Amino acid sequence: MVLENGLNWKGFELVNSKDWVFDLNKNTDISYLFKKHKKYIDSVLKNRGFILIRGVPVKELGIDKCRNELLNIGFLFGAPVSQSKKFDFIGHVTDKQSDISQPNQRGYESRAALPFHSDRCDLLSLLCIHPARRGGETRLVSAVSAFGQLQRSHPNLASLLTQPFPFDRRDDIGGGERGWTMLAPFSCLNATFVSRYVRRFIESSQRFSDAPRLTKQQIEAMNALDRYLEEKGQSLDLSLESGDLLLIDNHRLLHARSEYTDVASSSEDKRLLLRLWLAYEDSPTLPIAHQETYGRVEGGVYRGGVWPDGFPLSNVPADMDDARTAIEQQLRGRFLEEM
Repeated sequence: MVLENGLNWKGFELVNSKDWVFDLNKNTDISYLFKKHKKYIDSVLKNRGFILIRGVPVKELGIDKCRNELLNIGFLFGAPVSQSKKFDFIGHVTDKQSDISQPNQRGYESRAALPFHSDRCDLLSLLCIHPARRGGETRLVSAVSAFGQLQRSHPNLASLLTQPFPFDRRDDIGGGERGWTMLAPFSCLNATFVSRYVRRFIESSQRFSDAPRLTKQQIEAMNALDRYLEEKGQSLDLSLESGDLLLIDNHRLLHARSEYTDVASSSEDKRLLLRLWLAYEDSPTLPIAHQETYGRVEGGVYRGGVWPDGFPLSNVPADMDDARTAIEQQLRGRFLEEM
């Protein structure tokens, strides 16, 4: 498999580098700044797989305007997608005492540590409103680097991870559809590296009697990969502060979160990040096996997300410009102010 050298980094190599950090000027209109520097932000995303943007004035804006600004920023890079069957476009990453061991509950609504994984979108956006008292670091790792190391040390196991594994579809199941799909954790299409690794979803696929059983070799391959993901110096661990906006390429990076403790139980003091899933206008073409998970596999189209039965992804045009118009109409009055 051909790997993309620009993303072949380890976390310890980036600690003293600031080429992935962009500071906003709080005295300037935020939307204007993002429009002005969009090409630069796109270039950092391409080269590093993520960018940390500091200085969003969340305290001055308040939560409602923060949601609005985050959506408007998202429309510059593509278009937001639904994050669940509740048709929610802005996720509140905060502790709602969710039990991540249950397949019908969501990890972002718990305070538990979350292992490395990818989300069902092209770009993940996280805006920190209020950090935790302790813990809650957002951990980033280059899937390109981790897979490359596994390929060099255990080529047979690496090769196995390019073959289909069963994945639990969780809450993305329509009436009469099977609850699992088959995906390769790592793929390379047209010299473009793509990862889709969520071990919890792979393991919970086994709750379906008709899903293929995981083999000892597949489990060994995941164990070997996880050891590289957790190896000291592999990940870049970020303690997001109020006003930090993190954009992550979900096809080249994996992300995790450490367990956290809140200051108090009141909503004003609890850790809160606003989460936005985006279909990205510069997204790569995906392997055809990803069709069932992302809905569409062509590069640069509107795809991904989790949709309610009454409003499937197919209701939104694939063309990104047309999709922007359709989604703006859906969000107008719910979140968006007139632009």
